[in-house]
Amino acid sequence: MKTFGAAMLAYWIALRFDLERPYWAVGTVYLVAHPLTGAITSKAVYRLAGTAIGAVMTVLLVPNLVNSPELLTLAFALWMGLCLYVSLLDRSPRSYVFMLAGYTVVLAGLPLVDTPAASFDVAVARVEEIALGITCSALVSRIFLPSHAGPVLAVRVDAWLANAARLADDALAGQAADDRSRRVRQSLASDIVDLRNLTTHVAYDTSSYAEVTRDLRVLLQQMTRLLPLLSTIEDHVAALSQAGPYPDRTGRWLTGWRSWIRQTSEAEGEATPPPPPAAVAAAEKGTASSWPDMLAANLALRLDDFAAVWETCLALRRDLGNDTKPTPAFKRPSVPHTATSLHIDHGMALLSALAVVVATLGAAMFWIASAWPNGATAAQLAGVFCCIMATLDDPVPALRTFLLALLGAVAAAFVYEFALMPVLDGFAELALALGLFLIPAGVLMASPSHLLIGLALCVDLPFMLALQSQPSFDLEAFLNANIATVTGVLFAMVTLALVRSIGAEASARRLLRAGWTDIVALTRSASSPKISALTHRMTDRLGLLAPRLAVLPPNSDVLAHDLLKDLRVGLNIAEIQRNDAEDPGRLLHGSLDPLLSAVADYYGSRLSGDRPVEGEVLARVDDCLNELRRGEGATVARVQSSLVGLRLGLTPMAPARAGPISSKEPGE
Repeated sequence: MKTFGAAMLAYWIALRFDLERPYWAVGTVYLVAHPLTGAITSKAVYRLAGTAIGAVMTVLLVPNLVNSPELLTLAFALWMGLCLYVSLLDRSPRSYVFMLAGYTVVLAGLPLVDTPAASFDVAVARVEEIALGITCSALVSRIFLPSHAGPVLAVRVDAWLANAARLADDALAGQAADDRSRRVRQSLASDIVDLRNLTTHVAYDTSSYAEVTRDLRVLLQQMTRLLPLLSTIEDHVAALSQAGPYPDRTGRWLTGWRSWIRQTSEAEGEATPPPPPAAVAAAEKGTASSWPDMLAANLALRLDDFAAVWETCLALRRDLGNDTKPTPAFKRPSVPHTATSLHIDHGMALLSALAVVVATLGAAMFWIASAWPNGATAAQLAGVFCCIMATLDDPVPALRTFLLALLGAVAAAFVYEFALMPVLDGFAELALALGLFLIPAGVLMASPSHLLIGLALCVDLPFMLALQSQPSFDLEAFLNANIATVTGVLFAMVTLALVRSIGAEASARRLLRAGWTDIVALTRSASSPKISALTHRMTDRLGLLAPRLAVLPPNSDVLAHDLLKDLRVGLNIAEIQRNDAEDPGRLLHGSLDPLLSAVADYYGSRLSGDRPVEGEVLARVDDCLNELRRGEGATVARVQSSLVGLRLGLTPMAPARAGPISSKEPGE
C-alpha cells in the first residue's frame, strides 16, 4: 500500500508539472521499493547518483559519436560492460551506483540516435523523473508506518548469537555431528554476508541504530572471528575423545565452560570462565610432550580466545540502540576497526561484462539490420537484463520466470489500455483501477521467493501503458513496444546461456579454489600476513558457498571440502610465520621452510585436481613439534599451539606420529 501510494503521488506530481515521461517516476518507485525504510533511502541515494552519472555520459557520448552509429553503439556497450565489472567488484549495496551509471546511458541514449540534439533535454528529464520517484518513495516510507532496519538487524544478530551459543555447547559436549555442525557454520557465515549488506542500509535509517553503524561493523568483525574458533573447539574436543577417555577434571572443566556460555548468553550480568585444570595450565607454558596434553593446552588457549570474542560480541550487542554511552568493551584492544576484505572474482566479473557487451551489440545489430523502429528497445533491455542478472550463477531459469511474468504484465496492460482506460475519467479513477493490479502484485515483492515476479509485474505495467497525460490507444505501437521488450529478454537469455551461465557446482568450485590459492600464496609470502583480512575473506567465501552447497547433488565431491578448516590452516600458518620471524633464535630453524613447502604442495594438489596426500605435511608438522622440545615459554607455547591447530585443520582425526608426541598406532 505504501509503495503504491508513493507511485501514485509521483505520477500525480509528474502530471501536474507536465513531465515528459511520468512512467519513469512510477517505475522508479517500484524499483527502489523495500520493506525497510533505511534500505529504500540507501537505494534511492545510490540510484540517483548512478542516474546522474549515466546522464552525464549520455550527453558526452551521443552528440560526439552520433555520425557513426556503429561506434556509438559500441561505446554504449563497452561503457555498460565497464560499469557492470566495477559494480560486481564492489560487492556492497553501493554497487548499485555503478550498475545504474552503466545502463542509464543505454536507456536514455539509444533512442537519441536520430535526434542527438535532444540528448541534454532527455538526460535532464530522466534525472528529474527518477529523482521524483525516489523522493516520493523515501518520504512515504519515512512518514507512514516506517519500518526501521536497525531493529530487524538486532533481531537477526540475537538469533545468530543464540545459534552460535548452541553450536559451542554441542562442540564442548562432543555432540556436534560433522554434517549438521558444518551446515550450521555455513548458515552462520551466510548470515554474516546478509547482515553486512543490511548494515549499509542502517546508516540511512532514522532509528537510534543509525548512530552506531561503525559499532555494528565491529560487531560483525567479532562474529566473523567466532566461526573458526567454534570449528577448532569442536575438532579439539573430538580429538581428545579419540585419544582416550579424558580425566574427570577435564570433563568438569568442559562442563563448566558450557554453563558459562549459557549463563552469559541468557543473562545481563558478567561471569568468569572456569580455569583450566592444573595439568592443562602447565602445558600452556610450552612444556607439553604428549599429544593429549598438547590438545588440552591448545583447547584452553582457544577457549580463552573464544571467551574474549564472545564477551565483546555480547557487550557490543547490549549497546546497540541504547542512548547511553558505550560500555568499555568498545575500548578493548580486541575490537579494532579495520576494513573487511571480501571475496572478489575478477574472472566472473569480466565474463558478466562480456555478456552485457555481446547482448547489447547483438540486439543492436538486429535492430540495424531489420530497420525495426522498436529495435532500440530490444537492444536496451538486452543489456539491462544482463546487468540485473549478473550476480546469479545461472541466470537463465530466473529470466525464464521473469519472461512468464512479463507476458502476464503484457496481458494486463492490454486489458487496461484498450478496455479500462477508455472509460476512465480523471486521475482518481485511473489510480483506483491501477491499484486493483499493482497492490496485489506489490505484495509479491515483499517475499524473496516471489520478488522477481512482483518486480516484473509492478515495474513493467507502467512502462507498457506508457502512463502519460494522454493515453494513445494505438494497438500497433502497443504490440511493437511489447514485442521489443520480449525480444530484449530473449536476447539476454540466449547470451547469458552461451557466455555467462556456469551453475552452482562450478561456482562453488571457484570459491574453494580461491581459498586454496590464498593458502598457497600465504605459504610463499615474504611479507607479514594480514590475519584479519584473511579471516574476513575466507568467511565471506564460506557465506557465499553455503547457498550453493544447499542445491548440490549428494554425490558432488565439492561437499567433502570445508572452507572453514582451510581458513584455520591459513590462520595457523600466519601465526607460525609471525612468531618465528619475531623470535631472534628462530625456534623452528630449518623445519619451517619444509613445512610451508609441504602445505603449499598439499593445496597445490587440490588446485591441480590431484588427490592430496596428508602424510608428507603431517610429517613436517611433527618435525616442527619435535623441534620445539628444546625450548619453553610464551613464544614456544604460541608456536606449538599453531602447529597443533594446523594439524587438526588438515586432518582432524589423524594421530600424531613422531617422537614424544606420537600416539600409539593400533596393534602397537
